[in-house]
Amino acid sequence: MQLHADNTPFEIRPARPGDGAGVARAWQDFADYYIELAPDAFKAPEPDGLTDYLEGKLLSTDDDSFVRVAAHEDEAVGFVHAVFHQPHKDAAYQLSKDIAIPRVFVNALALQRRHWRGGAGTALMKATEEWANSRGADLLALETFAASPISVPFYENRMGYRRHTITFTKALP
Repeated sequence: MQLHADNTPFEIRPARPGDGAGVARAWQDFADYYIELAPDAFKAPEPDGLTDYLEGKLLSTDDDSFVRVAAHEDEAVGFVHAVFHQPHKDAAYQLSKDIAIPRVFVNALALQRRHWRGGAGTALMKATEEWANSRGADLLALETFAASPISVPFYENRMGYRRHTITFTKALP
């Protein structure tokens, strides 16, 4: 088995045609996991057209978007999608310092479940951090489900992120 620069069996690379099927499996595994944790908060994605939809999203990026896939034996087994944001135009009038600085927000990080805890998530996040640094970002932010026994320790203990805000929800009648 070939190890890559990060000593994992994963290649972190830009998306290419044909990656949609593996990424769709990762997205479905991601959904299944969260549905198990909180079925009232999460739902399964529509399977019809999911592969094409995700492949289209992976391949249609702009200069302010960062998409990478983790490939194992040439199959895309996960991905990260992040977006660079300039300081907000109204930052001078806001309370949060975060919107006053260049920042990157990670919209999604998902891996096929069989590859969890194998180093691909770490490699994808490190690649995202490198990209954010290259863009001049001062902050990298993301959201995850607070009750996740997998993602919360990953971000806090493995990646060195800290909790910053809390989102509250309430279902309305």
